Amino acid sequence: MRPYERRTRRDGALLLLVSSCCLFSCGAALAPAVAPPLQKPAAVAFPDDLGPLPRYHSKRLALSLPLPDGAAWRIDDHSRPELVATHAPTQSRIVVAVMRTDALVGRTECEALAREMKVVPSADLSILEDEVAITQSTFDTRIRVALEAGTSPDRPLVGHVMAFGGFLRKCFVFHFSTEVGDASSFPVLSSRLAFARARILGGLELDPFGSVSRDTPSGPGDAPLR
Repeated sequence: MRPYERRTRRDGALLLLVSSCCLFSCGAALAPAVAPPLQKPAAVAFPDDLGPLPRYHSKRLALSLPLPDGAAWRIDDHSRPELVATHAPTQSRIVVAVMRTDALVGRTECEALAREMKVVPSADLSILEDEVAITQSTFDTRIRVALEAGTSPDRPLVGHVMAFGGFLRKCFVFHFSTEVGDASSFPVLSSRLAFARARILGGLELDPFGSVSRDTPSGPGDAPLR
């Protein structure tokens, strides 16, 4: 076989090999990628710990607030009249307000004042529990546990624990809200609401002789969790 014939055959075989590789590579590139189905993060409950909870003391509002998983809460006790605490792992939020009034008040007047000040949401709620009790030793208090109404099974589910208490010329308002991805996580949502009702609201303490400051809010580091 002549040299130029061997070279021609060799070059032809190499061209065929390269063409085949390109064909298969291009075919693989054009094949649509199959994305894994999106998984919603699993809803988590508050730690199941019966021991004492870490507490945040607000000198400004003269109250002490127990918080599960204490270090994970972000507390704003300086930018608005009420205290706001948020917990990203459970998508939970707590709002606590303390107000002085000019007249004697009970739960009804304090709820009206809270709604006037927009401390609690105006959303349509489905009430799960509605109780009247004496809390913080002396406060005439209405407590409601509720779900946001009209939520479809595949939409986020939001629950609330609200309390409106009045004694002499002083009101307190407590609002806990929490969210899960959809109705399948209702057991977790229910456990959070029960925890907030029994241990956060149940453990909220108002300083007996404390006065609410109207002028000088405390900064975030003034009263760390303990």
